[in-house]
Amino acid sequence: MLMLRAAPMSYAKVDKVDAEEARHWKAQFLIHKALETGPTRRPPAAAEFARAGGCRVVRAVRIGIRLKRLRIAVRSFRLRVCRSVLKHLKNLRRLGSPRS
Repeated sequence: MLMLRAAPMSYAKVDKVDAEEARHWKAQFLIHKALETGPTRRPPAAAEFARAGGCRVVRAVRIGIRLKRLRIAVRSFRLRVCRSVLKHLKNLRRLGSPRS
């Protein structure tokens, strides 16, 4: 709770500040300060791993990402091929069936 001691028509002097209010003010200040300074740039994680000797880990991650993309590409290619084959079969059935 905020205990104020003030004379009429003057500024209030804070005698004692509640711990919860103090934490809130400090948090507000830190948020304002962070927003004011803007985003900070961090060095890329790959450079840190290479410096620390964990280059193999980075390569494995890159290879994993490439394999995942390759799997997605193969799946989409397979779907396109299946659709086109089914479309051709459908057209052949129409041509082969006698119409009355």
